Amino acid sequence: MSFLHFSSIRGRLFLAFGSVAAMTVLATSIAWISFGGVGDSLKKIVKYNIPTVMLAASLAEKSAVITATAPALAAAESEFERARTWLILSENLNDIRNLLEEVDVIVLGHKSKSSILSMIDGLQANLSALDTNVRKQFWFRERNADLVDRLRWTHTDFLDEVEPMIEDARFRIELAVDSAQSSDERIVKNLRLSLETQRQAALLRLNATGNLAVGLIARAASLPDSTSLNDTSLFLSEVQGRAISDINKLKALPESLSLSQSLQDVMAFASGDNDLFQLRRDELTTLRDGQELVSINQELVRRLQDFITELVEAGKISSIEAASQSETSIENGKLMLLTVAGFSLIFAVLVVWLYVGRNLVRRITLLDENMRNIAEGDLNTHVFTEGNDEISEMAHSLRKFRDTLAETQAELVQAGKLAALGQLAAGVAHELNQPLAAIRSYAYNTNRLMDKQEMEDARVALNRISGLVERMAGTVNHLRNLARRPTKQLEAIDLGKVCSDALQLLEERIREEGVHISFEIEPRVWQVKAEAIRLEQVFINLVGNAIDAMAGSNNPRLVISAKEIEDKILIFMKDSGTGIKNENLAHIFDPFFTTKSPGEGVGLGLSISYNIIKDFGGSISVTSLPGEMTTFMITLIRADQ
Repeated sequence: MSFLHFSSIRGRLFLAFGSVAAMTVLATSIAWISFGGVGDSLKKIVKYNIPTVMLAASLAEKSAVITATAPALAAAESEFERARTWLILSENLNDIRNLLEEVDVIVLGHKSKSSILSMIDGLQANLSALDTNVRKQFWFRERNADLVDRLRWTHTDFLDEVEPMIEDARFRIELAVDSAQSSDERIVKNLRLSLETQRQAALLRLNATGNLAVGLIARAASLPDSTSLNDTSLFLSEVQGRAISDINKLKALPESLSLSQSLQDVMAFASGDNDLFQLRRDELTTLRDGQELVSINQELVRRLQDFITELVEAGKISSIEAASQSETSIENGKLMLLTVAGFSLIFAVLVVWLYVGRNLVRRITLLDENMRNIAEGDLNTHVFTEGNDEISEMAHSLRKFRDTLAETQAELVQAGKLAALGQLAAGVAHELNQPLAAIRSYAYNTNRLMDKQEMEDARVALNRISGLVERMAGTVNHLRNLARRPTKQLEAIDLGKVCSDALQLLEERIREEGVHISFEIEPRVWQVKAEAIRLEQVFINLVGNAIDAMAGSNNPRLVISAKEIEDKILIFMKDSGTGIKNENLAHIFDPFFTTKSPGEGVGLGLSISYNIIKDFGGSISVTSLPGEMTTFMITLIRADQ
């Protein structure tokens, strides 16, 4: 069979890799036998150990959130914070319950699952109690703030009572001082003055006592402990006793009754339903209960985390045992696999290095290099055809393709040139018809002059006929040179003359289309490395395309210019045509790509021009926008002059 013909690449590779495959099958069989226990160990790890660790990690994450969030619940400053914190705690508790409901009994036994659920129930109860405690704290704060606010208003009422009485006492003292005249009146005045002075002193002490009592009661709302509350309460009792003594001294005054009532209203905030001292005691008790609940919560979470740690340790021990079993199985298989793998590796390396690397890859690399050179236009590339296999057959085919491509390219360039000459036929006919008509006129005139014996005038007419014949011969020779096959030899070419010759051939089309030519390249200024016939063909193609693009324009204009940059000559051709669409710019130099109507062009001109410029070692590019000027830029190598 040709498939097993070992002189071919297919046969040799089949033999080499068939041997490697046989060794691989042998190694696989040994591995299958040796690693049978590894699967069971890995199965245990995958089905039990990994899920256990994942469950433990999830439980640890949730419990950590509870640990961090529970103190935040106890420290909540607003109902919004409390509700948000409670929602987080509830969600984490529910997540833990859902995890326990979804876990397989193989991963977590009934006993362990019941223990965790019991801990979660304890946490739930603890957090609910803590939430209730925080709600009570909010109530105490609101109640405390309300009573303190009411105390301020009561204090204001007290001041409204006592301050006018102090002013009245002062007035009565002044009146008593001014009213005494006789000795008896002075005795009465002294008695009245003493009485009013005592009353004023009592009122002033009562004012200070009231202010002090208000300060002590208000301070009770923020005292930090019970001891401070008791001390302040005892001090307030002493103040209250002094206030009662002063009130008794003022009973003779009609205003004393309302003043006594105002003072009682102030003291009411230290006893009864509005007792700020007892309210603060209850609030401190609630705060201590909250702290105790937080401590209990931390203890419950710690127990849960300890249990999770035990689960992780159990999974770790089981994983170590399974890994140890797997390691034993692997070590047993390594020795058996080592020899087979060594032989397979050595054989594969020899095949890859000696045959694939030094033979196949080297020849394929050479063939790839040859193909790239040909693709880049180097048709003189030497194609290596050594060997007697598929690669050598490909090399022979590539060499045949290279030779055929060279012939085809030459024929294509010649065909494009002849097509361009065909488009110039009308202009050439005009160039020949004009001199022929003049020659016929001069010949007729010469006969008449010779008949009249005017030989000097006849000689002038004959000289003019000779000049016209030389002009026609120059045109024909120009066309003949352009039509012949060009050489591949590059030489120094006068850029300005080649451009002028191309424009001369297109002169009739330029005149018919009314194109204004701005030719800014002077002859004998720039020399470029090129071949004159093919460079002229490029200019004919570009100028002809520019004339077609400007057909129907109001003011057709073509600007041809050049400039020198280092060792390069840049030629620019700008036309005022309709521009080139963006989607066509990428294909403008592709063979057979054209936007002209059928019969007006085959799309070879720009493709041939691109390859000609490339053969010269230069480049050609185009920039255009629809509705704006199109610019072709040709870059050629400057020739040394």
